[in-house]
Amino acid sequence: MPDRPTREYARMTDLEIAGRPVAITSAELCWIQHWRGEEPAQLEWEVAGRTREAGVRDGAREVTLIFPDRRLRGRGVITSSAGPGLTVFEIVGLGPLVEVAGQPPRS
Repeated sequence: MPDRPTREYARMTDLEIAGRPVAITSAELCWIQHWRGEEPAQLEWEVAGRTREAGVRDGAREVTLIFPDRRLRGRGVITSSAGPGLTVFEIVGLGPLVEVAGQPPRS
């Protein structure tokens, strides 16, 4: 029985924010599973990533997380910090991620 939340990570290949593709240099989804004894309780998710695009705006937005084998869509709160040539961003989920149809693009 886990005495703390467990985490699972998946490397993303692409990202869309409010339907607009964002060219990422790297991004990773983290699933955070909370437990009630031996039973799974609340499941949360967050993304940490980097991009060379300067147009990543803070706020609640629809996001599509793209992996080699699937696409997940949900809503999250985006925070970002831009420096010379690189923007670091974080997305904290506002609800569940759902799998959506469609072929993931090839990066």
